[in-house]
Amino acid sequence: MGWLHRDDESKHEGFVVAVLPGGIDAPRDSWEDSEKADGGWAWSVKYNGTNGQPRAEGIRATCYCGWQGSRTRADFTDPEAAEEVLRRQWFHHVELSMARTIPARIQSLIDELEEAVLGMTAPASSPENLDEARPLAAINTASVVRDLAQRWQETAVRTAKADYTWEAVALALGTSKQSAHERFRNSL
Repeated sequence: MGWLHRDDESKHEGFVVAVLPGGIDAPRDSWEDSEKADGGWAWSVKYNGTNGQPRAEGIRATCYCGWQGSRTRADFTDPEAAEEVLRRQWFHHVELSMARTIPARIQSLIDELEEAVLGMTAPASSPENLDEARPLAAINTASVVRDLAQRWQETAVRTAKADYTWEAVALALGTSKQSAHERFRNSL
């Protein structure tokens, strides 16, 4: 019913909630509420000040994990645009939460590469299979992967800096803000 992140197993599900008079968050939409709102978020229909319902003073994104986004104006003239702003806030929250998580597809590729490279460093299983051991090729492969990883990291930092702070970049790197800045400031 809410927003889901394709790389998250279940910790995060985002929702739009109406902020009612007095700053109270309305309950999350039910499935029935969404059906009445033609499959969208129901706040613009349910809390528009008609049919005895209160009028929303604002809206915010919330997450199943307990996170709450900042309150924004409830734009009843263009609820889809208002909801898109909130979806972006929620996505930013999820990305920060998952900064140190490797997506399953990428982890699988890493595991496969590691197995292949380590397989080249093992001694040959028999004199007839001398070509199984390729330690020099393993050295070269490791060097190429290291250089690629450095390029990927620099590209990712450049991309991240368009939307995230040095603190967020440092979190993803597992280092301090100062170390991240010193290491990548000339790459930007």
